[in-house]
Amino acid sequence: MTFLERIGLGPFKSRAATQSRVELSVAIICIAPLRNSGVPGGAYAATLGEALQGNGMRVELWTRKSPEMHAEFDVPVRQVWRAGPWAWLDILKAVIERRPRIVHLQHFFFLLGNGAAGELSTMLLMFCLALVGSRVVVTLHDVPGKEQITPEYVKLHKYNYPASFALAGIATLLYLIGKVAREIIVLNEFFAERLARFGVDPRKINVIPHMPPPAHPVERSCARKTLGLDGTERIVLFFGFATAYKGIELLLSAFEILEERGSKVRLLLGAGFHPKVGATRGYPEYYSALETKARSIELVDFVGFIDSDDLDTYLSAADLGILPYVEYHGASGPLYYYMSHERPVLVSTCIAQHTPGFHSGAFATSPAAIADAISRFFEDESFRDSISRESAELRRTLLSDAYLIQTRNVYDKALRTSFSGAS
Repeated sequence: MTFLERIGLGPFKSRAATQSRVELSVAIICIAPLRNSGVPGGAYAATLGEALQGNGMRVELWTRKSPEMHAEFDVPVRQVWRAGPWAWLDILKAVIERRPRIVHLQHFFFLLGNGAAGELSTMLLMFCLALVGSRVVVTLHDVPGKEQITPEYVKLHKYNYPASFALAGIATLLYLIGKVAREIIVLNEFFAERLARFGVDPRKINVIPHMPPPAHPVERSCARKTLGLDGTERIVLFFGFATAYKGIELLLSAFEILEERGSKVRLLLGAGFHPKVGATRGYPEYYSALETKARSIELVDFVGFIDSDDLDTYLSAADLGILPYVEYHGASGPLYYYMSHERPVLVSTCIAQHTPGFHSGAFATSPAAIADAISRFFEDESFRDSISRESAELRRTLLSDAYLIQTRNVYDKALRTSFSGAS
């Protein structure tokens, strides 16, 4: 009895033996956005899938099973796996049944489940995809540097493991992905350099800048009226899932300082409950404490999760976006949305150090430094102009309208390349 028969998949037939089936061109493994909640990376995968399908490819989004309704897309969404230790087996069964020419994994840490079980499931999936000869492409949205994985890093990300264990696990996972994937996509040169230091063959690594997120701007006064905001108010927007490494507590403390100074600048805090880490120990208490503090500050409007249908309105109403992260290792969806909507943005030095092009708008990770940067933006016209110019230039370098052609080229390389990596 073969390995596949022992795990309930039956004898594996060669591609030639299954040519009578209609072959799916690309299966994008992701967590597709739900109708009333967001997921990290979901919008990226959905936008990519729709663009590929519009370019003549047959595409499906393979997502986790959920009783919630998915947002409506122009690309089919198939609920494939149960989150947790058996996700790999569910996906493997779908690969054998559907026979995609390309399996494209949109990888975020804990994509397939929370904790070590989710990452172990990813490792098993990689091993089995290699076993059945799938042509695998992986987009890595998070690539931490080895030097970043410290006890403080582990605490911020609530991994609940020693730093040495976390480093060993991440190194093993990235090395295995590097061995199995025919091609790997990262979003910037920093990630490419980090990935190579984990032992991944640089010839497999493709840098493709992030696609411009969909932007449907709303006229500023209409956006503010919809949100019940005064047309003359100075508005700062933060949005994204609430996690400790994003520095939200520092941002709230900065607005306490601004309040003491008599400032009239208002913060819209779109800090959503994180769907992937919400069940981890201490997270509900962390989120509750964050909301309580936000609601105690007069200058802060606690918005919570901002639905994708409302995001254009919030971005159009804001004068300034802000990212006060105290640790940074992954592509920032909010940053790309600020860029897409041509919003000026202030960021912490933690982001500036890993995102070429941020100079004027970078602040130290302290409440006072954040408060000073916000005040200066609204009170110093020359500073405000420099931030606006810098943000516009960053949009040209961080986003690419060529992502579709570049992704198709990566698929073509994967189809020509053997498992060993030789052409």
